[in-house]
Amino acid sequence: MAQAVIFNNYILAAIAVISAVAVIFVSRKKVKGVLTDERDYAISGKAAKLSLSIFSVGGAIVTFIFMSLRSMNPIYEITGSVLAYSVCALLLLYSAIFTFYEKQN
Repeated sequence: MAQAVIFNNYILAAIAVISAVAVIFVSRKKVKGVLTDERDYAISGKAAKLSLSIFSVGGAIVTFIFMSLRSMNPIYEITGSVLAYSVCALLLLYSAIFTFYEKQN
């Protein structure tokens, strides 16, 4: 898919994504047994929370670094802004999903 995007062949990239999704669905239908349990979900939740925390703090630090170096190269300001907005979007998405699940329980 990445190679198709590099060559500006977006139809081939879309076909690659659709093919990958189809392979995943076919593979899942062949599975008969239970592959996860409550412990897996608990570990997954802890891993997701830690990943979110690390990305948020790391992204904020890297954003400040890029913004402080913007006088050296103007692209650093754009990169820092994109990273800052990405961190904000991720945290807003997390908050919305957390609120949704909290109201369900």
